[in-house]
Amino acid sequence: MAIAATETTGGSRVVQLRATARRGGSLENDVGAVVRKVFGVAAVAVLAACGAVAEPPAGSRPAPALTRTTGTPAVESGWTSCAVDAPEAEAGPSTGALTLPRLGTGFAATAAVICRQEPTRRPDGGTDLVLTEGRSTELTALLAALRLPDGRTTADACTLELPLVPNLLLFDASGRWIRPGLPVDGCGKPLPEVLQAVRSLRLSSTFRTVVREVESAGAAASGCGQSWSDMVTSETGQQGSRPRAGRIAPPFPPAAPLRLCAFRVPADQQGASKPAGSFAYGRPVPPSEREALLRALAALPPAARCAGAADRFAVLRASDGTGGELYVELDHCRRVLVSPSAGPPTLAQADGPLLELLAR
Repeated sequence: MAIAATETTGGSRVVQLRATARRGGSLENDVGAVVRKVFGVAAVAVLAACGAVAEPPAGSRPAPALTRTTGTPAVESGWTSCAVDAPEAEAGPSTGALTLPRLGTGFAATAAVICRQEPTRRPDGGTDLVLTEGRSTELTALLAALRLPDGRTTADACTLELPLVPNLLLFDASGRWIRPGLPVDGCGKPLPEVLQAVRSLRLSSTFRTVVREVESAGAAASGCGQSWSDMVTSETGQQGSRPRAGRIAPPFPPAAPLRLCAFRVPADQQGASKPAGSFAYGRPVPPSEREALLRALAALPPAARCAGAADRFAVLRASDGTGGELYVELDHCRRVLVSPSAGPPTLAQADGPLLELLAR
């Protein structure tokens, strides 16, 4: 997956993701944009107004029953950093702030801290997941938004996207801090006024650390992405729907340039039903080598019976994403799976000449 991040005003960051989603597909899914299904919700409202009985639209649900904890936010002392005192999962902040006690008048906030994990492009082209801590002392709009009342639970359908919950802490002049509850709308999601106030904060960076590498420089340069599904293991492991063994035809358009990507299956993925391979090497396939590859593929016999999974596998696909994909186990059973864009997959048996062409 290729990830690009661009700075915006107010210290926030817009993250753009580009991924290939096919039968196998890149597994990096660490961050994604979710689209509200506005038209479906509007259709329910129109039908209700006309007296018709309508089912909730696809991609919607009834409003959740949130129970707000009463009292005031717990006051903590001794702040170290976001990584130590306010960690969050890689999938994003917890939704617990939607039910925490609301900000009252007994805590005199003088600063706000936003803890945020963001994909960040390195100079070498690779991408890291970076934890940043931003601080602001301009709190007028934020405090006003945090004191807005919760919305009344709606009887209408609510969209299914996960709520965007900022990892927000408030500090007083002595360094004590709280995690305030966030006011929610009728669907149990943070009020737009709160999200806008957070986006408008002018943040100064006080802490930054790399959590992990998302994409290596080599994976980015090759266009392969950092990880990919081993579809040979996945398809052959399905009881009752295993691919047929037979001779194969290339699943990509005749004139399309090809990209070779090879992945190594790490130990923690060995034995999984759909192992995630990690990038090993990749490169464009030159035209002369493309013809040799097509000849080698046409000569392959049907796959022999074999059980188990490979430690390494290669993926051949069109550079522009058209057509299907071809998977080759580089060790163990050395099977070749053709996964066309339409139709059932087929298994053939790799030989020495083909494996030599797929070497680094």
